[in-house]
Amino acid sequence: MDYEMGTMAVRMDHPEARILRAKNCREGRALIAKYLPSLIFLDLNLANCNGFEVLQTLKEEVPEVLPGVVVFSTSSNPGDRLRALALGASDFQSKSADPDQYLMTVRQLTASFLK
Repeated sequence: MDYEMGTMAVRMDHPEARILRAKNCREGRALIAKYLPSLIFLDLNLANCNGFEVLQTLKEEVPEVLPGVVVFSTSSNPGDRLRALALGASDFQSKSADPDQYLMTVRQLTASFLK
């Protein structure tokens, strides 16, 4: 649901945006290195690694993308938020189970990052 809902939310206000999807951490790192996206939605719970590992790698290898990294996770743990921000994420948002709230959050974030 995340990818489909997120894509729909981005397309509402930014139909021209290129949306890339990584299915695992290795693929994500390769896409980031190739395209240097202006906005990255990063979950903490990923296949074969976790979002903190991705943030650490980005901080070391492509720090110029960190201002556009938003951790978007089901975690509401304040420690996760602090750790993500300390690693360079620009924002940390907890995913809502309510589809309308989820769409609104993604639209607000894209409005902030995609001009």
